[in-house]
Amino acid sequence: MHSTPFLLDVGDLLTHPGETRSVEFTGAFDAEVAQAWVTGPVHVRGRLEGLTDGVYMVVRAQVPVAVTCNRCLTNWDEAFEIEVRQLFGREPDEDGYGVDEHWIDTEGPIRDEAVLALPLAPVCRVDCRGICASCGADLNTAPCQGHEEAESSPFAGLKDLLSD
Repeated sequence: MHSTPFLLDVGDLLTHPGETRSVEFTGAFDAEVAQAWVTGPVHVRGRLEGLTDGVYMVVRAQVPVAVTCNRCLTNWDEAFEIEVRQLFGREPDEDGYGVDEHWIDTEGPIRDEAVLALPLAPVCRVDCRGICASCGADLNTAPCQGHEEAESSPFAGLKDLLSD
């Protein structure tokens, strides 16, 4: 097995059901959804509990994220805090998370929860006005200067259908 901070030795917990152990580590992984992505190491803190059929993990993770507004393309950084609860059975579950000899790999469940926390259509603020579709001006900082009528457009005749 390759060594990562997410790979934890749980041999002691497997032989002593009911015992718990605190864990704290920092590790990095790639995760991206639409216009939001994890930008750096994730700090994880929580506990592991030995069970007769595996190990139960409850951790909280600080996830640094870069985000781009879906409307005006403004960039900003923020940090999400996620909670991850995962049972690592002696036999892997349908997601493949289980105990391998006396090791558990916590990266998958932590990454899964981080991806679920990333916004699908982030906006910099609720009243973001976006950018002008014609000239690309940021409508949050200044009004658009307007544009000439596009009479040469094949759709120009449709505007007459809407007039009263």
